[in-house]
Amino acid sequence: MRLGIDFGTTRTVVSAALDGRYAVVSFELGDGFCDYLRGLAVQLGDTLYFGDEAAALLTRGAPGVTGVVRSVKRAVSERRPQDRVEALTGRPVTALELATAYLRWVHVAIRTRSNLELDEGERLQVMAAVPAGAGSRQRFLTIEAFTRAGFEVSGLVNEPTAAAVEYARRHLKGVGKRSPKRYVVIYDLGGGTFDTAAISLEGRRFSLLRSEGVPTLGGDDFDERILELAIARAGAGVTMTPANRVAALERCREAKEGLTPASRRLLVELSSPASAQAEEPAPVVLSTRELYAACGELVECTLAPVERLFAGLRDHGIDPDNTRELGGLYLVGGATAFPAVARALRKRYGRKIILAPQPHASTAVGLAIAGDPDAGVLVREATTRYFGVWREGANGREIIFDPIFSRDALPGDAAVVAERRYTPAHAVGHLRFLECSALGQGGRPEGQLTPWPTVLFPYDPILVDHPALGTCSVSRRPDAPRDHVVETYTYERDGTIALQIENATRGYRQTYVLGAR
Repeated sequence: MRLGIDFGTTRTVVSAALDGRYAVVSFELGDGFCDYLRGLAVQLGDTLYFGDEAAALLTRGAPGVTGVVRSVKRAVSERRPQDRVEALTGRPVTALELATAYLRWVHVAIRTRSNLELDEGERLQVMAAVPAGAGSRQRFLTIEAFTRAGFEVSGLVNEPTAAAVEYARRHLKGVGKRSPKRYVVIYDLGGGTFDTAAISLEGRRFSLLRSEGVPTLGGDDFDERILELAIARAGAGVTMTPANRVAALERCREAKEGLTPASRRLLVELSSPASAQAEEPAPVVLSTRELYAACGELVECTLAPVERLFAGLRDHGIDPDNTRELGGLYLVGGATAFPAVARALRKRYGRKIILAPQPHASTAVGLAIAGDPDAGVLVREATTRYFGVWREGANGREIIFDPIFSRDALPGDAAVVAERRYTPAHAVGHLRFLECSALGQGGRPEGQLTPWPTVLFPYDPILVDHPALGTCSVSRRPDAPRDHVVETYTYERDGTIALQIENATRGYRQTYVLGAR
């Protein structure tokens, strides 16, 4: 069975490729069916519960709760795979362990509670996705967690690219060979991240041309604003435990998702419906006018990246002022249903706004299409971050950043390869790698910075078998042999980078597989 799984912040959505159809999978949750699984986690003692099972524990105020994670994805994306998730105070759980446990629960739900007809032992092949701005650390963790959970990962693409594939399938006649439409811009506002990306539509080759975004902005932040307004309106004396706060935020999300453009009020339950305590605060009524005003800043934060995206398209030979070439600004992600979002975008971009029929499911459906060989879709991804290494300057007194792979570089159908050649002046090379989202003045790394493991290479052949290169001197050696060293980097689709360093003069080399720490 070929699946597209959008491991999301608020919800995880599954789509299946079924004889040319790409259906959104439904799950039986006890009180009916739902077309997604929630990303909530609750630790009770040393046991982890997820989704609707976790929500039920919070609703009834189960005793013995030792930790609550409102979003598994958001929690793990902010950490290294081996880092502990501090919110879980019972048995220690690392980010990779939490993601694996959650996806294993998803795997079981697909087999036992979904409307898919699966044979016993049938393999589940998955096309997965990450935010466009995700670093290699998050990409590695995603693939590793899916694999450990029992899925066969057939590929990993950026979420906006998957949404563009779903867009093109729905508007196939509009992007034919004779169509002037060359690209679509995806506006993807999920639960925890905002991505906007320009995707080429030419020749059914879905190429990610450029991406921008805010990695820490999503629907969860709108929920926080709603809860803050409600608590302020309720007055003094409202206190919440961490578990009660997560439960209240989930009720804010449900109320928010029930809004329509015609809505005038929002009812917020600060206490659990199951609570019978007399001192619990009464429901709070908020006007949508004050709600939209409070969330206006968050919506505005998504518009600046969209403007930067359009401006950068000139580097790809696209005129952003030629509206005939733009297929549309396609709104996906569960948080785009918030009325204030579409209102602000229509004011700015007019008729080019297209709201996906199922905003929360577009990415999953696009993943299923991209993972189906019979669909005839070819996806190419541009790199979304800079990757490089700190090097000593020519004068030996300054350190400069050498970007090995540039952001927005569009590879061919094979892996991307880069090479560096130089004559070292040290006995040992200490290669300190870094990934960043932007380069500032003078090529200085800026934005989100992610360090990678340091690689040690013996430039001096005498040290080839040295057991502890880190203890060797790294001072400059003016009398060092003038050997020629070649570094060859291969950027793989899963975000890992293979590095071969060769002392071409002496005829020895070492190979490394890099990954963000």
